[in-house]
Amino acid sequence: MARRRSYQTRINRLREADARRDSGPDAGGMMRLAVLVTLVLVALAVAAGFRGEETAQGMAGWAARLGPLAEPALFGASWLELGVAGFGVALIALWLVRSWK
Repeated sequence: MARRRSYQTRINRLREADARRDSGPDAGGMMRLAVLVTLVLVALAVAAGFRGEETAQGMAGWAARLGPLAEPALFGASWLELGVAGFGVALIALWLVRSWK
């Protein structure tokens, strides 16, 4: 009987050790993710280095298209500001609806 009790105790301790070991973050997975992100950033930097002028012109054109959205439209606020304010009001309303339940 005492032998069975020690066996159960040992099994329980091993299970607790496994649970503690498995409960933490996966260091290997985080390293692989960091390497992947680094590779993507390096690839983007190399692409921008080879095609930097074209990329800058493209981004300037995209930013120029946003110009009319930044002009005052309603009570001195631009459409971008009104959109951000509306988005904030929608988020607060969703939060209130979810907290109501």
